[in-house]
Amino acid sequence: MSSEEERRRHLRFKPDRLEYALVAVDADIPMFKADLMALIIDESPIFGCSIVVYDHPDLVVGKDCMVKVGDLAPLQARVSWKKPSEPGLIRIGLEFLE
Repeated sequence: MSSEEERRRHLRFKPDRLEYALVAVDADIPMFKADLMALIIDESPIFGCSIVVYDHPDLVVGKDCMVKVGDLAPLQARVSWKKPSEPGLIRIGLEFLE
């Protein structure tokens, strides 16, 4: 089984309507300060989420960041994949590290 198939085995669900995520590109900052707002595409409550966000040069595969999904407290996450979406927008997968 490939790693992509393994990831897809986890339960995913659509977020509540108008739910969004805040992303702090620099995970080393002790206080959460969002750099970007993102639309949540789907979530896996334990493993991560996929979001659509304005393209940022520091959001590369393997990059650690902080993300606040909906009403949850900020979590440390890692960019696991990145795909272009519309011009100026990207879709990324975030793996929760906590």
